[in-house]
Parts: sequence; C-alpha cells; structure tokens
Amino acid sequence: MTMIRVALFLFLFCAPHFVAADAVRFTEIAEKAGIHFVHSTGARGGWHYIETMGSGCALFDADGDGDLDLYLVNGANLPGQPVRGSNALYRNDTDKTIRLTDITESSGAPSRGYGMGCAVGDADNDGDLDLYVTGYPENILYVNNGDATFKDASRQANVTAGGWSAGAAFFDFEADGDLDLYVVRYLTYDPAREPVCERSGVRTYCAPYRFRGAPDLLYLNSGDGTFEDISQRAGIADPRGKGLGVLSLDYDRDGDTDLYIANDTTPNFLYRNDGDRFTEVGLKAGVSTSASGRPQAGMGVDAGDVDGDGRTDLIVTNFSYESNAFYHHTEQGVFAEASARVGLVGPSTLPLGFGTHFFDADSDGDLDLFVANGHIFPNVSDFSSAESYPQTDQFFRNTAGVFEDVSVSAGFTSPAVSRGSALGDIDTDGDLDLVVLVADARPHLYRNDTPPAHPWLIVEIEGANRSAIGTRVTLTAGGRTQSREVRSQSGYLSSGDPRLHFGLGDAEQIDRLDIWWPSGRTQTLSNLSPNQILVIGE
Repeated sequence: MTMIRVALFLFLFCAPHFVAADAVRFTEIAEKAGIHFVHSTGARGGWHYIETMGSGCALFDADGDGDLDLYLVNGANLPGQPVRGSNALYRNDTDKTIRLTDITESSGAPSRGYGMGCAVGDADNDGDLDLYVTGYPENILYVNNGDATFKDASRQANVTAGGWSAGAAFFDFEADGDLDLYVVRYLTYDPAREPVCERSGVRTYCAPYRFRGAPDLLYLNSGDGTFEDISQRAGIADPRGKGLGVLSLDYDRDGDTDLYIANDTTPNFLYRNDGDRFTEVGLKAGVSTSASGRPQAGMGVDAGDVDGDGRTDLIVTNFSYESNAFYHHTEQGVFAEASARVGLVGPSTLPLGFGTHFFDADSDGDLDLFVANGHIFPNVSDFSSAESYPQTDQFFRNTAGVFEDVSVSAGFTSPAVSRGSALGDIDTDGDLDLVVLVADARPHLYRNDTPPAHPWLIVEIEGANRSAIGTRVTLTAGGRTQSREVRSQSGYLSSGDPRLHFGLGDAEQIDRLDIWWPSGRTQTLSNLSPNQILVIGE
C-alpha cells in the first residue's frame, strides 16, 4: 500500500544538463522578488535589551499549493511608544523567476507584541501547517484554515506562555501521532526596569548576565485543540537557562526525540528523552561548554552528519571573540569540541553569529555550512575598534571534512545585521535557497545559482503526525550513506523547508532509501531515480 502511494505521489523533473563542478554561488534578490518588508527593532534610544536579539522567519507551504511561502517576524515598539511594523506573510507566486506577493492583510496572522521567532507544524493534525510565533510579552498560535488564512487560537490552546520567549519547536514527545510544543524562554525581563550599562565609559545595551534566566516550557498536545503545560514533571523547567536556539534530534538513535538548547552565557542543555521525562546530559555528553569548559553565548544551532560516519554532529553560533562551536559526535557516543580541527576557529572568532545551517549547497554529497552574522551593539566600534555592527554572512564549503571560508566567491559580500535565517528550495529547482532576517532592514533572499554539477533528491514526508517531524531518512548512493531528520525549527528563531534535500555527488542512481518513522515503523525503498521530489506517506 505504501509503495503504491509513493508511486502516485512521484513527480519527476526533467534531468538538468550537468556541467563541470564550479564554485558555489548565491545571488541576493529580495527586492526583485517583491519583498518590501522592513524589520523594526523598535529602538528609540531607550537601550532596551530586547531590541538586540530578533527576529526569525519561516519557509513553509501556507496555502497547500506545493511551494514554499515566506513568513517574516517583526519587532515592535515597546509599551508607551507608537506602534510600528507588523509581521508579514508572502505567497510564493514563482513561475520562471522567484516572485513573492504580500498577503499579510488577508492572512489574519500579522502580529501582537514584540516578535522574536517562529516554528511551523501541523498542531491540530488536519493536513495543513500551523504557525507558532514567539516574543514578548506573550506568544501566538496561528491555526491554518488551509488556504493561508489563520485563526489566533493561543488562549484556547493554552500556549500564550508569557515572558520573553525565543526559539520554539514542534515535536512528538510521546510518539502518539500528534505534535507537542517546546518553548525556549530567554530572560526574566521587564523593559520598565532596565539596568543602565556602559562599556569603556560608553552607554550601550546590557549583557545577559545582568538578567535572571527563565525556565523553558513543554506543552503536551491533548489532541482536542488544547495543550497541557507539563514542564515541571517533564524535567525541563530549569531556571538557570538563558535559551535562544532549540533543536529537536534523535542524537542517541534510540527512536525518540531529544532536545538541544543553545543558552546565552550559561551551559547549553542536551535533554535526553527517557520516555516520560527528559534528563539533562549536556555536560556528560560534551556539548554544554567550549573546549576549555567555559559557557559561551549560544545563539543558533543546527545538526548534521558532517563527516559521513552515521552520527549527528552539532554547530552552535556564539558571540564575538568566541569561535562557533562544532561538536563532533564520536564513536563513544559523546561529543568532542572540534572547531579548530574543522577550520572554524579563525574565521568565526571575530564575527557574532546567529542563524546557521548545515546543507549541501552544491549537491556534491557533503554538508556545507552557512552562518548569519551581526553584532548586538550598534555602537560597538566606539569601544571595540576591531568590531562592527553590520557584519558579512559566511559560507563555508566542506572540503574533505574541513570547512573552507568561500563567502566572497559564494556571493556573501554585503555587511548586515543578520539574525534568523531559513533554508528551502523556493524556486523548486532542486537546490536550497536562503532567507536571512536583517535587523532594521529588508531581509536578504539568496537564490542558489550554483551550476548544476551533481544530481539530487528531495524527499517530502507525511506521517502519523502529518508534518512527519522526527522522521529520519538515510540515503545510500555511490557507496556513500547520508542521513537527514525532519524538524520544525531551523538555526536561530526560524523554521525552514521540512522536505529533505540530498546531493548525490557523482552517483547516478539512489541504491537505497531507509525511513525511520516516529511511530517506530521502518520502511525501505530501492533503485530510485535522482532529480525528483519524492513524496512518501507512512
């Protein structure tokens, strides 16, 4: 039955004319594509810390027509100031070129409060994608009516949270077929009680150590449109965390979903799923601090099998003068901080990183790396001459397990104050494009214009939880095995294309595709053709 269903959903593309391998190349086209949204931090000289950290974005199929639409989260002015800006939803009307149309007004999903991030998943399991938006002083659950119009169901669902929330992730905690919700809360914060801070005698924003942390939240899906707060009994209500990024993954390959939290100036959390609760094992697993044992300023996070050994590695973006942390997953089942070995220490020490993604930009069969950069202090050059507020995003090409900074040749040359970013095949041409949210500016839309030197496969999954979040897929081709997981969140405060992209390198056929469903079922497909979007149902 499943094989018949796969055949029915199969959609083949005309095989491209492959050319000799060439450099990765991205082209920034936001304005040409029709994006007129301008982000607002709301900064008016009050030095409110919340103005420094947002925002994120989402690429998802809001209207069910098969392509990726774009949601952009905005900041706002704080209480007592005039309202400025709104979140925005753009419908993908791409034909021969990428074209996005602003449908915010008709969508019913503009904004309320100060926006930070978003997560996408089918919260009510009705076949369309819903949207959860985090921020201050509360969060919003937008339930999709199926046509890119949304209803605010936050209070009915009991997921407003309160306080300052940052990252969020839908995932199936109990493997019961519906999506639960993890919400990362950053700091205990009140803009009316902002401390006054200086650096080298210059007034600027405070650092997170001036604020208390806030416990995260876990909402269990009751299956009737409501959620239950089970944070305490699930073991995740730790007030020491100052969380920003969140990642769902099955790091220990035991079939359930674990969680990794990037904390800012406090040790990162790795929550191992033990069935009915989580156990924090970050220190024991080797992913809580730098190689020297010092907590870092964790922002964004992603995971992927960088060296092809079958184990999931981690990347965490950090503050300036802290290199981004690359945690290599070893044979012993723990992680080793290996940023120096993979070439990241030098190029990532001075920039301040936010969004980040492992992905195969040129479809050569290994994972490259993108990092969105931008400082949090607009006047940083007044007290640190080596640093600047706008910074250049970075692209690292994977060369035999070492990351080579090829940002300039790849098209990342314009300094900006980058924050969240999302990855997805916006123009449905078989490679992955990038959207980067920029503070107080228009976002960047980077179209992947890398010459098609290698074949590819995109896998679209539909499971018992309709979003198939938590499903793991491995692809074997040309003697190489690659692994991907379906997730609701991406990098920093964002949500990307839920479909799984594989580059095949020099392979001409896919020998084997293995699927591990969250329900515990497994499935294998063999002898598949490349250069297609393959839709698979559980």
